[in-house]
Amino acid sequence: MAMKSLGKRASGWGRLAINGAMVLSLMNCAMITTRTAGGKKLTMTQEEFAKYAERVFRYHNQVMNELIEAAEERREQDPSGARKLSAAEAKMIETCQPLNETVSESLSGKSVGLQTEMTLADTVPACEEASHIVDDLIP
Repeated sequence: MAMKSLGKRASGWGRLAINGAMVLSLMNCAMITTRTAGGKKLTMTQEEFAKYAERVFRYHNQVMNELIEAAEERREQDPSGARKLSAAEAKMIETCQPLNETVSESLSGKSVGLQTEMTLADTVPACEEASHIVDDLIP
C-alpha cells in the first residue's frame, strides 16, 4: 500500500515537474516537432508535448520498477539474454537521463539547463523507444 501511495505522489510530482518545465522552456514556441521511434514526424502543441513527455516519464519509471521486480528472474536468465538486457538497460538509462534530469531539477526548484531543455524534443521519443526495448527483454 505504501508503494502505491508513493507511486501516486511521484506521478503527481512528475506531472507537475514536466508540465512546468515544458511550459517554461517552450514558452516561445507554439508548436513542437519531433519524431516517433519509427521516424514519423509529429508536430504537437506545448500542452500535447507535455502530456506525451509525462506518459513517457511514467512508462520509463514503470519499466525501471519491472526491472527491480524481475531481479530474481534475471539471475536465472540465459547468458545471452542477460547480456542483451543489461546492454539495453544501460542504453535506456543513458537515453532517458535528460528527461529524468529535467524532472529532478524541476522538483528541486532548480532551473533546468538550456542544453537539457533543447534536447527534450529528441530525448522523449528516444527514451520511449529505449524503454520499450527493455520492457520487451524483461524475463
